[in-house]
Amino acid sequence: MVIGIDELSAGDRIIYERARKLQYFLTQPFFVAEAYTGKKGEFVTIAQTVEGCEKILSGHLDRKPEGDLYMIGTV
Repeated sequence: MVIGIDELSAGDRIIYERARKLQYFLTQPFFVAEAYTGKKGEFVTIAQTVEGCEKILSGHLDRKPEGDLYMIGTV
């Protein structure tokens, strides 16, 4: 059985939205992909990536649209 977002509880919806934001955030602007994405590559350290993930999962970015996290490099 497949359910839609509207059928999720408030708590489950928050988890779902944070997971989507995390997925978007992990699309880093890689140097090797510049020719395909048209976006300049950016060096992001592991620590910066982990820090961004922690901010998303802890709710610090709940008011930010998921699209704002796409190919941004660091938060």
